[in-house]
Amino acid sequence: MRNRIKTHIKQLIAEELASRTVTTTGSVLPTGYNPLEHIRGGLFHWIAVPFNGVDVWCELRCPNATQLQTCGDITNIIGENKPENYSLDNLIELQNYKENICRLVLNKPKYDEIATIVGREDFVISEKQKELVELEKRFEEHKDEMTETEKKILQTQINTVNLIIGYILPEDTMNFLASWGMGNDVSDIKKINKQMFLRAASLAKVHNKAPSDYLAGVFTEYNKMEIDAHAVSVLDEFLEEQRSVAGKYKWLGGKHGR
Repeated sequence: MRNRIKTHIKQLIAEELASRTVTTTGSVLPTGYNPLEHIRGGLFHWIAVPFNGVDVWCELRCPNATQLQTCGDITNIIGENKPENYSLDNLIELQNYKENICRLVLNKPKYDEIATIVGREDFVISEKQKELVELEKRFEEHKDEMTETEKKILQTQINTVNLIIGYILPEDTMNFLASWGMGNDVSDIKKINKQMFLRAASLAKVHNKAPSDYLAGVFTEYNKMEIDAHAVSVLDEFLEEQRSVAGKYKWLGGKHGR
């Protein structure tokens, strides 16, 4: 009987471990809020990084929360009311942020070493410069006959190519390194929905704690700051909606009473 219970307990433990997020090596990730270095199991890692679709092995460094804060005011958490089109200033801010993270995480080779090698003779940059000239020429020649929607689409293409030319690293490289540096591949931050944020913020308000105290999972120490800030904004938005609804019903009731 005892052996049967013991076997059953082991099976339950095995199922629980299997259900949790694991690393590429198969080891279980630590739950709670931990430094990325702790979650990944080391400060430096050799990773295959895409450069224009070709994987290149690089040694990457795990940044800490303080270092990520110096990169800019950007968060992993995208609200439900995100704009469909970002302004050029927003896009530049985002690209600058990603470039700053690339500088942080690249150890072998370092970002400046890549910049020296690539320089301005990179064939991709040259091709993008030609593409930019063609797009701008098309815009000038046909802007009077284009609809506003067509103009916006073409202008977005021009802005995008301009951004690519303005940065040394290819877009797929910057996206990969930024995501890796933020720990998005090992964190549960993208799994949190609006209702979970609202519940966490509501409980935190009642018990005078932080919203991050009411969300379980695998998170980086930087995620904790993101969660606390976003959860509060979700709660504020919810309370404002409730006040607006209450005010509308109160106004309708007063009007009906007369």
